[in-house]
Amino acid sequence: MGVLKRKQESEAITFKLPAALKREIEQLRSRAEDAGFDLGETITAAMWRLCKQIKASSKVPHVRAGNLTDE
Repeated sequence: MGVLKRKQESEAITFKLPAALKREIEQLRSRAEDAGFDLGETITAAMWRLCKQIKASSKVPHVRAGNLTDE
């Protein structure tokens, strides 16, 4: 018996990528879909890991209401 997960609310995000990277992601998405996989879930998991890594870095300042803090 599998573990059920609730579908998380999602929103679109837009940012610029090098054109070659965008093409690579589009090709991977097509191949993943053809094989029955969801590349979006994989990218989401990678983004969560990246966010945690950035937060853990002492080089990234905290921003509150547009102001840098020492937190």
